[in-house]
Amino acid sequence: MKILITNIVTLNAGDAAILYAMIDVLGAAFGDNTQFIVYDKHGDVPSRYYPDLVFRKLLYLTRESKHQRRLDQLRFRFGVWSIKHGIPLLPYVFLNNIERRDLLEYKTADLIVSSGGTYLVENYSMTERIFDYHISLYLERPLVFFTQSLGPFSNPENRAALRPIFDNAIAILVRDEQSLRNLNELGVKNKNVHVAADAAFALSDLETLEAAKWPVVDSGKRLRIAISVREWKHFKTVEPSDGMNRYYEALRATTNFLVEKYGAEITYLSTCQGMPEYWTDDSRVAQEIVEGLSPNTRKSVSVDSNFHSPAVLARELKNFDIVIATRMHMAILALSAGTPVLPIAYEFKMRELFQRLSHEFWVQDIETISGDTLITAIDQFIRGLPDIRQSVFTAVQKEYENAAASGHLVRQAYDEWRQAGHK
Repeated sequence: MKILITNIVTLNAGDAAILYAMIDVLGAAFGDNTQFIVYDKHGDVPSRYYPDLVFRKLLYLTRESKHQRRLDQLRFRFGVWSIKHGIPLLPYVFLNNIERRDLLEYKTADLIVSSGGTYLVENYSMTERIFDYHISLYLERPLVFFTQSLGPFSNPENRAALRPIFDNAIAILVRDEQSLRNLNELGVKNKNVHVAADAAFALSDLETLEAAKWPVVDSGKRLRIAISVREWKHFKTVEPSDGMNRYYEALRATTNFLVEKYGAEITYLSTCQGMPEYWTDDSRVAQEIVEGLSPNTRKSVSVDSNFHSPAVLARELKNFDIVIATRMHMAILALSAGTPVLPIAYEFKMRELFQRLSHEFWVQDIETISGDTLITAIDQFIRGLPDIRQSVFTAVQKEYENAAASGHLVRQAYDEWRQAGHK
């Protein structure tokens, strides 16, 4: 069994968590001999950090020309056509070596899985993804969308392109009700759509989750709090510079408060850091915030700027009492490691996640955040922890079970596709 996992950005450790979880659950569903090939935006660069996996560059980015020139389109189309129909020499005429190799991988794949995550939203370009889906379906390969947050789709070109792609996928897994509503609004008729937990919950430590349900006895140690931050340019109600300044000031005020009132030890730590090949580094944002703190507060604050794989990050997060998380997979990895989370939402996915956990009350909105609102929330959160632990981590256990079952949903869709006469 050969499965291609496409449309992933593994240099984001949140995506890396999704990737390893997908490999676990799909491997359990299809067998230990399943081969995985990962098509990543950065090609084989992630292999420097994850040498156990096979990486290739996204198809769209392997073409000799990345521009939409007519001759390049024709060249590639003839090449894909010749690969599909098994014509011996034409692929060598129209395609370069990498294009030919990867298109043959697509043609011979048993299953193509578009990674879980948040990339089919109109804050980002969808050109690369749509190109990939067209190739997958043209080569008549079964296409699955793993647990996504997607939409809404207002751009007419995106709507026209995505509707038939979604309808021809053998399964679509979305991780929240809002994404399901967005598919319905688009007019998608696919009957094999499921709401499922984010894949990364499959990495949870069940013994730790059980222990996390109960109040922690105060041993006199300092309260340890991790804070995950990020750059954000897509504010809807304020200018991005104003929104980021308010976000920075809210975090500075809250850091000062936690050190002064609780004697807390604060570490700024996130999923996107320590990799110079990636477009952003959250630790640089953290450093800018920390530089604006009072000298007294800074004695209790540090910035961890190192790269951490999802497994290492999860172990680190076990050592904290609370995480304030802007990155959603920082929240998921912390919860999976038994550490309570106060979330800051920059997209609907975070609010939807905590609605699934029945704790949406705690979600702070980056659009409206202020020092006063965040301080009030974290103060209430700390005082309320003994009473909310059991419900939070019982809900996380259910997300683990749901995520682990996602592979079987994909296997069922694949078996139905085969029974319908496809090969």
